[in-house]
Amino acid sequence: MTKSSLLLIDKPKGISSNNALSQVKKKLKIKKAGIIGILDPLATGMLPIVIGEATKLSRFMENSIKYYRVKIRLGVKSNTGDNEGTLVFDKRKIPSLTLQDCKKKLRKFHGVYFQKPPMFSSVKIQGKKLYQYARQGVEIERPERKTFIHDIKIIDINSNTLDVEVSCSKGTYIRTLVEDIGYILNIYTLTDDLRRIGVGHFKEKNMVQLGDLALDTNSTTGFYDIAEMVNNIPVIEVSDGNEATLRQGSEISFESSLDSEEIIIKNSSQRIIGIGFIRDNIVFPKRLLKID
Repeated sequence: MTKSSLLLIDKPKGISSNNALSQVKKKLKIKKAGIIGILDPLATGMLPIVIGEATKLSRFMENSIKYYRVKIRLGVKSNTGDNEGTLVFDKRKIPSLTLQDCKKKLRKFHGVYFQKPPMFSSVKIQGKKLYQYARQGVEIERPERKTFIHDIKIIDINSNTLDVEVSCSKGTYIRTLVEDIGYILNIYTLTDDLRRIGVGHFKEKNMVQLGDLALDTNSTTGFYDIAEMVNNIPVIEVSDGNEATLRQGSEISFESSLDSEEIIIKNSSQRIIGIGFIRDNIVFPKRLLKID
């Protein structure tokens, strides 16, 4: 592990993402770290944690596709959208769902998808988090947000549950999606179990259990070089002299076929030194990283 890394934690159920972050910072004795994509306490799975200078590259990973495995319970809803809220059972009979019928109906969610943030969420309106209103029994009007559903795969169907895998954009509330699925299926629904199984090109096998994390500089399990966070961004390599110029805040000349693009800048040792912008063979530094 280097001082600046990406760490992929398998967050356990029942703790907040901030609690998981606090445990990581304590275990590894680090001060500068942050989370990419908060998970609800109910949810388990991939919680990307950026350490040190990796925090400066967070936005590149924030925009990655998120992958979830979701167990949808049919015939019941709750005020929180999951099984931890006040349950309300549907008087309607749970419909007999066939694979083909479900596929056809869920296909309606593919593509651009507008949803309202759930009341039990940390979205702020008028300077106050929605869950604070919700705990007081107050419902606030929330503007719809534009998200994108790449795919919903049906894994299993039985009499009262529907298991699916969802790939979606950042900012998608799975609990709200589940409730909207219930509306399409004409039955109450709630999120019975939720697990994030991937972010971008990272999958379940790339994670480390929070309990297995230890202060061991030789351990690489769950840790990734910051270059893995920006593997889809164009890269240029500069000389030592040009690196010094960039670090002084000045632009440099750099002949390239790239134009009007954000770029990752590496030095002669193949270490990422920062983020820049290239136009007409001129590189403009935007944000530079310290090298461990």
